Amino acid sequence: MTTSDRPIISITREVHKEVYWDIQVDDTHNYVTLDGSVHHNSTKTTAGIMKIAYHASRMAACTDGIRRSRAVWVRRSRQMLFDTSIKDFLSWYPPGVAGAWQKSDVSFILKFGDVECAVLFRPMEDASDINRLLSLQVSFAIFDEFREISPDVFEAMQGRLGRYPDKRLVPHRPEWGVDSKGYPVAGCVTDDGKPNKHLWGMTNPPDADTYWEELLTNPPDNVAAFFQPSGMSPEADWLQYLPDNYYEDLAQGKSQDYIDVYIHSMFGRSLSGKPVFQCFDRQRHVAKEAPRVLSSTVLVGVDAGLNPTATLGQVAYDGRLIVHDTVTGAEGGMGALRFIREILKPLLANKYRGLDVLVIIDPAAFQRVQTDERCVADIFKAEGFSVRPAKTNAVAARLGACESYMTRTVGDSPALSIAPGNSLLIQALAGKYRYKINTKGETDVKPEKSHPWSDIADSFQYLCLHADGGGLFGGGVTTKRREIKPAAYAWT
Repeated sequence: MTTSDRPIISITREVHKEVYWDIQVDDTHNYVTLDGSVHHNSTKTTAGIMKIAYHASRMAACTDGIRRSRAVWVRRSRQMLFDTSIKDFLSWYPPGVAGAWQKSDVSFILKFGDVECAVLFRPMEDASDINRLLSLQVSFAIFDEFREISPDVFEAMQGRLGRYPDKRLVPHRPEWGVDSKGYPVAGCVTDDGKPNKHLWGMTNPPDADTYWEELLTNPPDNVAAFFQPSGMSPEADWLQYLPDNYYEDLAQGKSQDYIDVYIHSMFGRSLSGKPVFQCFDRQRHVAKEAPRVLSSTVLVGVDAGLNPTATLGQVAYDGRLIVHDTVTGAEGGMGALRFIREILKPLLANKYRGLDVLVIIDPAAFQRVQTDERCVADIFKAEGFSVRPAKTNAVAARLGACESYMTRTVGDSPALSIAPGNSLLIQALAGKYRYKINTKGETDVKPEKSHPWSDIADSFQYLCLHADGGGLFGGGVTTKRREIKPAAYAWT
């Protein structure tokens, strides 16, 4: 099958230790074996696209001579389908050349030679979307980044495969014989009468301790799991087509979790999950160089739990939020007083000397506990700080304030700029602050409480909540300026 410029796909039969089929993606030298899977940077989506064409071409012809099939392409969300899967699919199979795009039905009728395959693109956000499957009659399915898809969807999909074409469209042929139950073979089969129902999944390694890890490490008899070697292994695919030291350079500055998942192809730690801040963009929101400290008030968002954490920032004259520092207790159980005296005040004295400081703190920090006559807010006040409770502790409002800065621009610049040295905050926003995923692939409605990521994220949220200049999330409130009182002790 070709366009005017180049072939789209060629399918060849190869003989090595065993007979298998190679699907060759012309001009890229990338391929996937018949039951294989592909690794990061190995064109997983393209491999799925080729799989559809291959198995559609093997379908037994209907009574009118056309090899008909129906595939469903599943991704977690509609946005992901349009941003990646559909975009890539249409680049390989241009409408008007390789078939017809059906906008109203979000489907593509793939046509080449005597092959006609209807490809249905369907988002499956969670288990509640299973109802969308109940009426589907399909030949095969693709699960794109299946680690993001509910296992309930996966299990339900298995019952919808091999239902098209039916035995009326592809009637029995004597040479096909009968199936294991003694019924004449017909319907969704290949030219030699073999079942042609399939479900393939492509993904980067799923998280550990999930349904997907269990399925892949202990697959049932009807599931075949294939793992790619580490990108740094001599056995890695297509090293000859990548720049020198590609994976070594990719690993620079990355967390160990990232390296394990995206380079070594190992089960990860909720990198797939659902990062709370999916709109966070490291390239966009992290400054290339540390922003200069302004003359305006230093805002200190504080999470005052068992592990006190503070995020320090300033609002620029144009409304941008500049995040300079994030500090957290050096050890578990560090109380508020030690945190203030040993960590926060030395930082303020060295880097922000002479500037007004306002502490924005969890409203719960104003509540006294039975074991202490003073609340956390009182401790900050006694140490000379101006203290204000966050406008609200509602999770939706806090997250909304952060996303407001992440999604806005001021002129040509993002409304949020984080100094590059804040590695813990950057890791939290990039995915370590997440919604917990249970073994069925379902997510909690509230972010996971995990040290230090939730502590860091909470302090950042209080900062954003107050700094928001539009007042939509509680910001824009004028505050009284107050100098920090000197402490009657020395730092050691």
